[in-house]
Amino acid sequence: MPDSTQRRQSRRYPIQLPLLHRPIAPTPTGGGVAWTSNLSEGGACVEGAEPLQPRTPLRVRLRTDRGAIEAEAQVVWAQGGPPVEGANLHGVAFIQIAPDQLQALRDVILTEGVMRRAGVRLPCEVAVACQPRGEARPPLQGRTRDISRGGLLLRLPQVLPPGTVLEITLHTPTGPLTAEGAIVWVAPPEGRTPGEPIRHGLQFTTLDWSTALSLGLLLVESV
Repeated sequence: MPDSTQRRQSRRYPIQLPLLHRPIAPTPTGGGVAWTSNLSEGGACVEGAEPLQPRTPLRVRLRTDRGAIEAEAQVVWAQGGPPVEGANLHGVAFIQIAPDQLQALRDVILTEGVMRRAGVRLPCEVAVACQPRGEARPPLQGRTRDISRGGLLLRLPQVLPPGTVLEITLHTPTGPLTAEGAIVWVAPPEGRTPGEPIRHGLQFTTLDWSTALSLGLLLVESV
């Protein structure tokens, strides 16, 4: 477990991952979902819907591309000004984390932090309907392969060129989630398998805060 000095000195990386948090006794009820805006071995800055008081002890479950990381944490500061995009900002310190979980955290920071990939893509397959903006044709049906706060990988039955703006609906176990995004890349012909769906990279252009939280909950609960 990192001590207080290590926590203060831990370098923060702009890694965005979803997490669940729940207060520890004597008030173990409640809790919610949030996104990290930066992450270190000692803690994280998180954006969530629920305001938390400093010194609140928490159990947290962080979703990574390698699975879930669990730890006990404590709120060390809370944003005093207006919330950003409806979010409440908090500083959270990890106060108890098992050695294997700490190593998993270090592995995430080593790969994602050094590569500066803020929006980490997390494996998640759900059905999705894609409607090119301004077109009246029936929606194109496909599936996601992985999802981040900034976008997702789509598998579609036909090619949509980069720059295509889509209104998308993800069909999740708890209901549909809607967003807007643009195709930023398409798998080249030599990277395609005949008869198989074609991979597309989509970047969100419109994703409201409530949808971002619902997306985070989907990702955390899918492991």
